[in-house]
Amino acid sequence: MFKTIFKTIKNHLTSSMTYTALNIGGLAIGIGCSLVIYKIIAHETSFDSYHKNYENVYRLITEYQDPIEGTRYEEGQVPPVGEAIRNEFPGIDAVMTFYAAKGQIDQIRIENEKGEIQRFQEDKGIVCADPNIFKVLDFNFLAGNPSKAIIDKGNVVISSSLAQKYFGLSESEVGGAMNRLITINNRVTLQVSGVISDPPKNTDLPFTIIANYYDQIMINPYFGDGTNWQAGHSYTNCYLLLRDDISVAAFENQLLAFYDKYHEKENSQDRRYVLQPLSELHSGLCNNYSDRLVPKKNLLILGFIGLFLILIASFNFINLSVVQATKRFKEIGIKKIFGENKAQSIIQFLLESVFITFIAAFIGIFIAHFLLIYLEGIIGYRLDLDLLTKPVILVYLALLATIIGLLSGLYPSFIIAGMNSNVALKNSLAGKSSSVSLNLRRILVTLQFVISLVLIIGTVVMNRQLNYFMTKDLGFDKEAILLVALPEGNRDKLPLLKEKLLKYPGIEMVTLGTRSPLADWRVSNLINHPSIEKDTYVANLKVADEDYLDLYKLRIIAGTNFSLEKNTGDVVVNRKMTKLFGFNNPQDAIGEYFQYGGGSGTKLKIVGVVEDFHAQSLQKKIENVVFGNFSGLINEMAVKINPTIINSDGYQELVKKLQTEWDGVFPNDIMNFRFFDEKIASLYKDEKNTSNLIQLFAIIAILIGCLGLYGLISYIISQKNKEIGIRKVNGATVSEMLMLVNKDFAIYFATAFVISCPIAYYFMDKWLQNFAYKTQLSWWIFVLAGSIALFIAIITVSWQSFKAARRNPVEALRYE
Repeated sequence: MFKTIFKTIKNHLTSSMTYTALNIGGLAIGIGCSLVIYKIIAHETSFDSYHKNYENVYRLITEYQDPIEGTRYEEGQVPPVGEAIRNEFPGIDAVMTFYAAKGQIDQIRIENEKGEIQRFQEDKGIVCADPNIFKVLDFNFLAGNPSKAIIDKGNVVISSSLAQKYFGLSESEVGGAMNRLITINNRVTLQVSGVISDPPKNTDLPFTIIANYYDQIMINPYFGDGTNWQAGHSYTNCYLLLRDDISVAAFENQLLAFYDKYHEKENSQDRRYVLQPLSELHSGLCNNYSDRLVPKKNLLILGFIGLFLILIASFNFINLSVVQATKRFKEIGIKKIFGENKAQSIIQFLLESVFITFIAAFIGIFIAHFLLIYLEGIIGYRLDLDLLTKPVILVYLALLATIIGLLSGLYPSFIIAGMNSNVALKNSLAGKSSSVSLNLRRILVTLQFVISLVLIIGTVVMNRQLNYFMTKDLGFDKEAILLVALPEGNRDKLPLLKEKLLKYPGIEMVTLGTRSPLADWRVSNLINHPSIEKDTYVANLKVADEDYLDLYKLRIIAGTNFSLEKNTGDVVVNRKMTKLFGFNNPQDAIGEYFQYGGGSGTKLKIVGVVEDFHAQSLQKKIENVVFGNFSGLINEMAVKINPTIINSDGYQELVKKLQTEWDGVFPNDIMNFRFFDEKIASLYKDEKNTSNLIQLFAIIAILIGCLGLYGLISYIISQKNKEIGIRKVNGATVSEMLMLVNKDFAIYFATAFVISCPIAYYFMDKWLQNFAYKTQLSWWIFVLAGSIALFIAIITVSWQSFKAARRNPVEALRYE
């Protein structure tokens, strides 16, 4: 029997290659896309799960109340908190880590056997940690003893790839790096005491250079002796390993008294320690060392898109399967006359359906493979299917293909196979069955439209929000500005470098300070003024020389710029801060004093007020900002270039001159620079990637939906052949025939549009709530999305309709 069945399957598939290609192609695309989405979600939820203590490791974070934004969390901790926890809570191991700040110059100097000096620059991976880090977290040691590797200052553990790069070793020779010396930032020389495997892609702890916690002076000049309970830093984190018998909630309650013991009472009333599971580091409340967060709701959205694509592909498959089945009435009738029973017919249809889905799944593997390669540029990493090493993928595909195949084959198998031979030979479904069949397909096509419209609306809204980010006036100039990271030390040479650069005609201005107006690295501290509650509000301090405000075109609306003299205590603040102090007129704030650093902080005098600007990404509200000409915290130089030079040959020449002057002043340091506008664009990289992903899958959803439309319109036309012939004989025009065929389709689309708009509005409104500054959900967005989908659908439908309307009416009347 099965031999006959498979022979029938082969004949059926080859008898109508167009429908077979549409069926298999649409389903293969849907399965391939769902497999890609599955891989992305699996990857993003696997971060750091390879640590054996994964379930028991937590990060200590601080919960506090912001008077404007409500409950907030911060990951930065004070240096001595880890040792204090180890001393006061037996059975709990605490690890302190300090990670090199993003964009910080981290230079590695290596001297080879010949005395030759080589310099390298690392923009990530350098961390200083307590020696017990190798007990709490898992690192694969290729050389060295984990228990002794960084127990002493002056030792360092490096990754295999760095051992190869620094010392010219092969992969099998990395042990030869042991006891070699590396110098970091020209400040500290360390001896290699261990070599570890490179960190995996799925980690938020991407450590490649691990030194002793107390050696962090090489990357953190403000560390001191590590005992200051008031000097927190966002790149200082504390990780805790809890025993199985310790309750997280109970331990957090114990930490309330611990906080009171080591912090001022007035602070601990609205601030407390809480534990963040290691599993939430990648999606949770605070930033992480990989500087990349993927909220769970984003993965949930992606999962729904994957489900939608499978549903669209399945709907399309069911539609085309039913259309094909209705063309096999005579075949079914003849088989019944020759004795085929209902069970055999059902098995026939189900096996055909499952067989086709397995072919589609096989092709879907190749689609997924090439799609993962293409998506590398969007999602920022490369994923592989790993079919041989991870058989769960094959199980997933087999289950998916079987479920889709059975569900898709159930309807034609039970309805058509259950007909008697007389009805089957008449080549038509009888009354009620025919109506149910058509209604089912109408519902499926309408649902396809709904899903496609929701995805298109989402794509339009996301692109509009990204465009809003990139075009909104941020309150400062960002064009043609080079940002150059400055090395620690040698501060006395900075004025000389500035003076030399200003001699070049292509350079308009140079300023030295604490990062640009909008920067991820910041210095924030409590402010105190009689008009506000003590130790409630914070301000962002930016050290700036006398040219800073002019270079960035920050507009002074009251008072003046600060003087050339440093450390006078004269500062310029933004408009928001004067409003906080109760001054509706910014001029009234001139000459006012406040304290920076809380009630016992430094006394500062307001001499100028600038208009508000965005010091953070548009995801966050405008904050209080203080500008002061102080001698410390200068870590960045901004160079304003004549815009006409940027896109000319003169730009490269100017960079060479800048490099020459840099080498003359800082011969032992590497010059690291980037354009300010590129830095701002990078802040919205995740949003852009999400938008690009949804845009891609929206296009795919529309493509699959078009295949479904093709199948439905083919069926509708086949049902109206006689009607079309009679109307044409009676003088109906081609346009009237097009209206006849397309009117049902217009109803499906209108219904889908009405359903999709509130759904899309709800989800897009929720998404936009993530941003403090956002675009509006205007009515035209929905009209535009509907117009795009309608245009594509009309093109798909009209081609089939036009062919039917132009057909010779004699052929139509001879149909059957």
